[in-house]
Amino acid sequence: MQVSCQEFVSQIVRLSEGMKTSLHETLEYFAPNEPPVTALFEALGDRIAEDFDSASLDVNQQVFHLIEEAMGSGDSHLVTAVATGLIEAIVTRTARSEGLWLRIFPMLGERSLHHAKAWMASN
Repeated sequence: MQVSCQEFVSQIVRLSEGMKTSLHETLEYFAPNEPPVTALFEALGDRIAEDFDSASLDVNQQVFHLIEEAMGSGDSHLVTAVATGLIEAIVTRTARSEGLWLRIFPMLGERSLHHAKAWMASN
């Protein structure tokens, strides 16, 4: 995994025990190999959506700020991992829970929301 993706994961898992758990579960599942970046980001995206209503407003704001920063980073590897792993997982997960998308989408930044809407339109 590239350094920028490792740094992003390190920053985001510091924000909640649930994300730390998802990270450890994903690492264990793929051990002794390193998980594919998209699979790891997908697990984190699922957790973000799953824990959204139980997380504090501050934590949610920090999470979505990190996502938007990553989407604007200019690092194509990180942008791709966040878009195709994390954001697409959030969108897919919110489709399973009535009203969750309506609570999450205001938290998304411009770049993140653009990708989320494009992903929704293609499915």
